[in-house]
Amino acid sequence: MPFVQTIRTALASLAANRLRAGLTILGVTIGVSSVIGMVSVAQGASDIIQGQLRGLGANSLFVTSGSGTTSFLQAAAGTSSSLTIGDADALSAPGAVPDAEVVIPEQAGYVRATAGDVTHDTRVVGTTPAHSALYQWRPVRGSYFRDGDVTTAAPVALLGADVARELFGTADPVGKSVNVRYTQEAGPVTVRLRVVGVLEPKGNAGGFLNRDDIIIVPISTSEKRLFGRESVNAISILARSAGEIGKVERDATRLLRERHRLGQGEPLDFTISTQKDLLATAALTADIFTILLGLVGGISLFVGGVGVMNIMLVSVTERTREIGLRKALGARRRDILRQFLVEAVVLTLAGGILGILLGAAFAWAATSFSPVSATLSPTAVVVAVLISVAVGLIFGIYPARRAARLQPITALRAE
Repeated sequence: MPFVQTIRTALASLAANRLRAGLTILGVTIGVSSVIGMVSVAQGASDIIQGQLRGLGANSLFVTSGSGTTSFLQAAAGTSSSLTIGDADALSAPGAVPDAEVVIPEQAGYVRATAGDVTHDTRVVGTTPAHSALYQWRPVRGSYFRDGDVTTAAPVALLGADVARELFGTADPVGKSVNVRYTQEAGPVTVRLRVVGVLEPKGNAGGFLNRDDIIIVPISTSEKRLFGRESVNAISILARSAGEIGKVERDATRLLRERHRLGQGEPLDFTISTQKDLLATAALTADIFTILLGLVGGISLFVGGVGVMNIMLVSVTERTREIGLRKALGARRRDILRQFLVEAVVLTLAGGILGILLGAAFAWAATSFSPVSATLSPTAVVVAVLISVAVGLIFGIYPARRAARLQPITALRAE
């Protein structure tokens, strides 16, 4: 039988059972759309994180606590640390790290902020004015605090866009006061801060950390007035140029090893990461995340493939007499095999195409209604089509072979 005729016969058979074919296609559609949608979201989140890390500059280094590679987002969010403000002061001392342009400590903690009758739980980060230049994060209202505010531990603050909206609505908060409550080991502490600026919106860091839900204060204010501790969550170092990164890293490691009294054979209790290291870590994390999400979608696709096999087996049973008649009239085993394989592939290919459209719609919805900009990869689309065809072949081969092996006499006697 010519292949074109085989396709026509297969399509006619599917058209005779539209509801069954539609339900089978739906299973494959859900599986393919799950793979494409989830992978697109994971890729979008990865692009956001890597874009933000590249924006920090090729001459940036980040010191975090722990001997392993620590997530910079986790350090920024606030965790226990072996680093102190004294470490940052030592690194920034003249001649300590000759090729370091500026050293920026960050001390973070979660607080309850109150303005009038409105209360909002948020995050406070104590740092220096250089923080603005490092993260390219400037006020849209008011101004950043100054070095003098760090020297005097002034009770001043900059509000993230979300905090300003939650506490003050559409009103200008500059010049107004915010009460910040933090629970130390000795008990709760409340500090009254004067708002000197509102930061420009930055959005989410890959959907994991809302950077606009933040209050930034001088590092001395957070240490002496609020947190009551000297430990910091991270220390950022700007080298004078990208070519000096290696020398800055070696000098900083030597100095911190001496300050922490670590011998040459002892493991470090801190980690110094460059932008390249952070990008590699972010890429690895994103790849693992993408694989896990792809596996979840793959399970849905596998279930759809089982549905295809089930429907094809039912079809073989129902059409046993038809198969026997066709064989009696001269149809060869490969003609029967090819027809049922074509039916299975048509079902899964149709489901794959609809799944691509549904997955693209999911990616669009994620981009429109969430902080993550989902990226629809052409490679994922091509792979989805190939997987759809493969599912049809893999899960259709057994029913097709079963149909092809039927003996004409036995098939014609079937009721």
